[in-house]
Amino acid sequence: METEKIISYQYVNVDKRTASLDLKLTAEAVPNVYVTATLIKPHDISDIPLTVAHGFQNVKVEEKERKISVQILAEKTVRSRTHQKVTIKASPNSMVTLAAVDNGVLQVSDFETPNPYDYFYAKRALDVNAFDIYPLLLPELKARLSSTGGDTEADMTRRVNPMPAKRIKIVSYWSGIKQANSSGEAAFEFDIPQFSGELRLMAVAYQNESFGSGESKLTVADPLVLSTALPRFMSPGDSITVPVTVTNTTSKTATAHAQIKTSGAVLVAGNVQQSADIPPNSEKRLSFSVIAQPAIGTAKVSVEVSGLGEKFTDETEISVRPASSLQKITGSGSINGGSAQTLPMKTNDFIPSSVSDELIISKSPAIELAKYLDYLVRYPYGCTEQTVSAAFPQLYYGDMADMLHMNKSSSSSANANIQEAIRKIKMRQLYNGAVTLWDNEGTENWWCTIYAAHFLLEAQKAGYDVGKSLVETMLNYINNQLKNRKTIIYYYNRNQNRKIVPKEVIYGLYVLSMAGRPNVSAMNYYKSNPALLSLDCKYLLSAAYALAGDKKSYEQFLPTQFVGEESVAQSGGSFYSDIRDESIALDVLIDVDPSNAQIPLMAKHVAEKLKQRYWYSTQELAFSFLALGKISREAAKSTATAEIKVNGKTVAAMNGADTRLTTQQLKGNNVEIITKGNGRLYYFWQSSGISASGAYKEEDSYLKVRKHFFDRYGRMITGNTFKQNDLVIVQITLEKSYNTDIDNIVITDLLPAGFEIENPRTKEIPGMDWIKDASSPTALDVRDDRINLFVNASAYKQTYYYAVRAVSPGIYRMGPVNADAMYNGEYHSYNGAGLVKVIQ
Repeated sequence: METEKIISYQYVNVDKRTASLDLKLTAEAVPNVYVTATLIKPHDISDIPLTVAHGFQNVKVEEKERKISVQILAEKTVRSRTHQKVTIKASPNSMVTLAAVDNGVLQVSDFETPNPYDYFYAKRALDVNAFDIYPLLLPELKARLSSTGGDTEADMTRRVNPMPAKRIKIVSYWSGIKQANSSGEAAFEFDIPQFSGELRLMAVAYQNESFGSGESKLTVADPLVLSTALPRFMSPGDSITVPVTVTNTTSKTATAHAQIKTSGAVLVAGNVQQSADIPPNSEKRLSFSVIAQPAIGTAKVSVEVSGLGEKFTDETEISVRPASSLQKITGSGSINGGSAQTLPMKTNDFIPSSVSDELIISKSPAIELAKYLDYLVRYPYGCTEQTVSAAFPQLYYGDMADMLHMNKSSSSSANANIQEAIRKIKMRQLYNGAVTLWDNEGTENWWCTIYAAHFLLEAQKAGYDVGKSLVETMLNYINNQLKNRKTIIYYYNRNQNRKIVPKEVIYGLYVLSMAGRPNVSAMNYYKSNPALLSLDCKYLLSAAYALAGDKKSYEQFLPTQFVGEESVAQSGGSFYSDIRDESIALDVLIDVDPSNAQIPLMAKHVAEKLKQRYWYSTQELAFSFLALGKISREAAKSTATAEIKVNGKTVAAMNGADTRLTTQQLKGNNVEIITKGNGRLYYFWQSSGISASGAYKEEDSYLKVRKHFFDRYGRMITGNTFKQNDLVIVQITLEKSYNTDIDNIVITDLLPAGFEIENPRTKEIPGMDWIKDASSPTALDVRDDRINLFVNASAYKQTYYYAVRAVSPGIYRMGPVNADAMYNGEYHSYNGAGLVKVIQ
């Protein structure tokens, strides 16, 4: 008999193929024990080569006195806003807890009352290993390991409602732990808030090795029950009809006098009072009108009803969010000592309550890159490439990263960010050493594996505990990938292309050399075939030779200048672009040959390119920040000081240390920096907010996204007028302007407040056979006010469908549908904002 150890053993002779014996069960066998049999027979009595056999049988074992009987003594029906007393009966002097939770919420997740007895005495696995020499005679074929699992985090902070409200106030009470008296009783008291429905009372008791639990239902109902039907959110300017259902649960007629009140960003339009006679055990519906003010924030809608000699209230909190996305304006520059600079960081189009301002002043020119580092740290997606891109610069510029997030509750330190990046890489590593792009994927990503290994090697140098096996398995994977001599089509100089070796190959050779494991034979092969290499790969291969100690090959193969080749940005594969390629070449050149004469000119190229576009991929930002930041690290020797004035009043001074100002200090329309001393100061500012008008620029750039509405039978709906309770099928089409695949596109569709998403997958809805052209997104994210589809544009035109229901009568502002490639902001499309009307 075995559990995690051998409890007992004996030898039994088998006669006529059977044997029987009695086994005594003790407390050691709780909760289960395995009876294991090993058959051994002499080889000379049988022609069958099998000489050893094993058998296992699980036996459940209980001690009934370890199960505590738990009884809940409480009322069956109570009123809201009352004080309740509940008594729990269990074993004398046992420890008891009580929880009271809205049963509707528990049913959503199919939550079961905790049962510690079943948990602690659940079936346990056999934890004893058996050994014999039989496998050595006929070895077993073992199955390959499966990939490891990953977490499901995805930072979507820029694609969610920026004004969340506590719409549902969940009834959830927990008592803490109390000790029952000598009679086994424990008393609990709690208040029931505004609530109508059923509460589940859940009690748990324990004492030494004994456990128990119990549950009971508690119905909460008032004589008059109010139900206010509001949409889940509103947008500025929305006009809605608010139905209020009053249910009379008594046996006599009630005369109800209702009054509606609002606070925050909504107002009542029309009558604020109504009356109705409600027969016994029936209900009546009253209607009010509410409009959202031209502002964002949260609001409250309260309904008070007088009847049956009492007052009853129902209060709902609602979010008023803009029908457009958050916008950000940034700027940076430098000031010579003894001069002044006025900053154009204020805009009159932002809603005042949404404005957030920030100004950073530093002696280091690296502060001009702060907007890029800040953007990386806050990037709204959590794939491996973006996770590494966010953490990589923080290995060197953690102090600056921490400063950018000073006094923000959502911030985390650079050290924590780096450790989290290491954790995510570990979670996404497959059995062969490769890492995946997203959690729970089984597909390896070649570039991200090399990129992650590069980061981990640098993190090791910086003193972080990475784990030797994690890096070693990645390096083995990278080395094994070099055996495949395939080529890819490389797009450059706008309309040219040729075959090259994948950029992952040469980047992998560089990382292997960095790790002290240069693959010299592969390096020599590609050195002798330079036509297979892109310009940036020639720099990487040269640097690989330098790290391997072959200075002669480094000097011979290194290009004389980075000119003549500009790659066309790619949103998949190795994510190359002109800025990324020169930045990575500059970064490795600084590491292996910091005095090289090409460095100043390449740094000038990268800095100039960063000013030519308003949007950059994480690859471009990460490598340009690393390269330029390394140069600027030694340049901060300014002795200048500064005084910062807002509307002519001094609000802060900079006397050596980096200075950061936030919204509270920057209240005003005129921000000025006045400097003294010698040298140069650098500044970075950003102002973010949401347009009061909801304005956005409607345009198609390489992508074209459009939205249309259909009824459930496939007939197109025109006019944007819908009937309440109608099922509406939303069709989103995505087209691209040329044949090249565009990967990693996010389609975001902002809903009008009168709609609720019924089903994001129309294939699950009966009667949708008319949909013949539906594509499936790689992933989707469903929110109250929007849906995000993650897709790859491989076909010229792709079509997606999801179902909404028109639920709330009113007139609503509908935000645009937009599509943008995560790795190339030039690929985007914004279209389709307008008004939607839902009628009864």
